Parts: sequence; structure tokens; C-alpha cells
Amino acid sequence: MKMQKSDVRMRGFLKRTPVNTLLSLVKKHSHLLPAEDIPTVEASGRILAEEILSPVNVPDFDRSAMDGYALNAEATFGATSYNPLMFKVVGQVTPGESYKGVLKPGEAISIMTGAPVPSGANAVLMAENAEFSNDHIQVLEAVPPGKHVGKVGEDIKKNQTLLRQGRCLRPQDIAVLASVGLTNIKVVRKPEVELLITGNELLKPGEQPCGVQIVDSNSVMLAPLIKRDGGLLAKVHHVPDDRDLLQQHLSKTDADLVCMTGGTSV
Repeated sequence: MKMQKSDVRMRGFLKRTPVNTLLSLVKKHSHLLPAEDIPTVEASGRILAEEILSPVNVPDFDRSAMDGYALNAEATFGATSYNPLMFKVVGQVTPGESYKGVLKPGEAISIMTGAPVPSGANAVLMAENAEFSNDHIQVLEAVPPGKHVGKVGEDIKKNQTLLRQGRCLRPQDIAVLASVGLTNIKVVRKPEVELLITGNELLKPGEQPCGVQIVDSNSVMLAPLIKRDGGLLAKVHHVPDDRDLLQQHLSKTDADLVCMTGGTSV
């Protein structure tokens, strides 16, 4: 279809660039941003700059997975509701504390979920499977070794890869990093972005429309989008439709990225 002389479409561009060519140019002139060290608690939404290995085991001790009684599993073999075995309860252990002694055969420790399993014990008997009376319990059911015990490194093993380079960190990732004691991590620096808003007809946001001039609304939309997608808005320039001024701004910028909007209706 031959365009009529009165048709001004596409005459506003000196040259059109195919999408594939444009993408190649972007790739050619793009570069990796440097890393920066920030507090882990501030890293949600940031891009991880390096692979993270766990410096510790989680848990770093054998811990109870149930409320009940820590004891030697082999000593419970043969216990039934018809043939209960008697164990002396010699203490109690709760999360954040340890039992200092060593359990002997026929002894048990009252233990809460998350508490460290004491030395001499290798299983936890659920409270429902015991009857307590006068500092003793009657064991009504045998338990196998390791029952209801969370082992060292069960959740995370030391030197295990936690997160890989390039990951966009989620809140739950931050929780994992905090759980292994990482207070600071390296993330990719946020790209600094400048907005170049062009148009003789534009007023700055906050001004009132007047006559044939309209208020720029693009910048107030793009600013939160830049923030949402991980950028850092450095400056907003409002420039008239002047090619020399546009070239001047583009040549002097030290931003990582310049977003220019305006002058594309034809």
C-alpha cells in the first residue's frame, strides 16, 4: 500500500531499528554491575552476587522432634502396655539449655521439642506412650534408636550450597541465611537509572495543566516501576524537543541506564 503525501506516520524517525538488532546492541554494550556488601536483613529483592555455602550444620546438635522423654532406645525393647518398663526421670531439658550429665540405663529426661538430646539418650519417647508418677515413667511402647530425634545437619549440612549466584532473594531466603549466621552478603549493585522526559508541551508533575500544556505523567509511573524491578532512580530530566539538548544529556550521563520517553507519536 502506497502512503499518501498527507500521511505522516513513521516520518518522525530518521531510522528504524529491527528488534533483533536492538537486542544485539543492548547485549553488546551491557556489562555486569559490581557487587556490594549489605546486611542480610536488607537483602530481600536483591540479586545474589555469589554462591552461598552454609558455614554450619543446622541443627548443630541432635534435638528432640517431640515433647516426651529422652532415653536409651535399646532399654525400651520389650515394653508393652501389658509389660510396661519403669524409668526414673532424672531431670528436664528445654530449648536453649543442655543436660549436663549422662543418662544411665533405666533413666529418662523430660524433654521439649527443639531441646538438645542429652548424652546417653538416642531416642525420644512420646509423652502419650508413657505414664508418669512419682518421678518415674512407665514405658508402654518400645522405641527404635533415632526415633523423634533430629540429627546434626538434618536441615542444612555444613558447606552445602544454600543459594546460587544470580538468585533474586525472597524473604524466605533471608530467613535461611540468617539461620546459618550470615549477617552480611554480597549482592549486585542496583543499577542507577535516569529518566529523560521530552516534550515542549509538558509541565512537571505537581504543576497544574495550563492552556495547551499537559502534566507529565510518564515519570510518576516509571519511577515506582524502576524501584519495583530493582533499579535506583538517580535523576529525572524534563527536556524540550531539542535534538542538541537530548544529545547533551545522553553524552554527559553517568547512569547505568537512561530511559527516554516522548516524541514517538509519529
